Amino acid sequence: MKVRVRYFAFVKDVTGVPEEWVQTDCADVNCLIEQLTQKYGKRFHELIVNGKGGVRVVILVDGSTESKHLKDGSEVAIFPPPAGGEIVEDELDLIRIIQEFLSRRTNEVGSFVLYAGIVKGEVEGHEVYELKYEAYKEYTLRRFSEIKEYLKKKYPGLVDIEIYHGISSFRPGQVVLAVLALSKGRKDGIEAVKEAVELVKHTSGIWKLEVRDDGEYWVVAGDTRVKRE
Repeated sequence: MKVRVRYFAFVKDVTGVPEEWVQTDCADVNCLIEQLTQKYGKRFHELIVNGKGGVRVVILVDGSTESKHLKDGSEVAIFPPPAGGEIVEDELDLIRIIQEFLSRRTNEVGSFVLYAGIVKGEVEGHEVYELKYEAYKEYTLRRFSEIKEYLKKKYPGLVDIEIYHGISSFRPGQVVLAVLALSKGRKDGIEAVKEAVELVKHTSGIWKLEVRDDGEYWVVAGDTRVKRE
């Protein structure tokens, strides 16, 4: 049978390819990892077993960390925890996003909350030239949907919430993330946006490569930086 294997962030640096279809007789993902280790060698094995820079990798089988069973056509994704609605393959047009979102307000809405994430020009005392984002799109869009439904249930005053994330190369000062909320009162809107930002940062399938004056760093597991070899 054949399974689709996808690699992200520093895992892709080891394999040299973002994805491949693998012919295998393996019935479970552990067997498949052994097969891939024979192909990619010691670096791949150490990455799977020990992680890199203190960051362990995650393996999804058909979108789940619980499933280990493989079938013909299964999709296996191997990636570090992410750094972090709609995925936009360009800079976010914040004015357009705000206008479109506000057009959804109803008479019960009394508060509008916006968080905009901007690329920093300096990190750890080093100049940042650009951030290059990549995403496991199918997984991320599903997580955005789950995050929004979870927050609407948790905060009764939350009327609507939306998440936008840019996936491209961005320069310092550009907007890459927007989280917007409409609520009956300000408290639920503010808390929902704060929680949404953390959930996007830690649980979605988005990674960034930070290009700066002392090299390139994968930003994973929140704000952990792993230098690219």
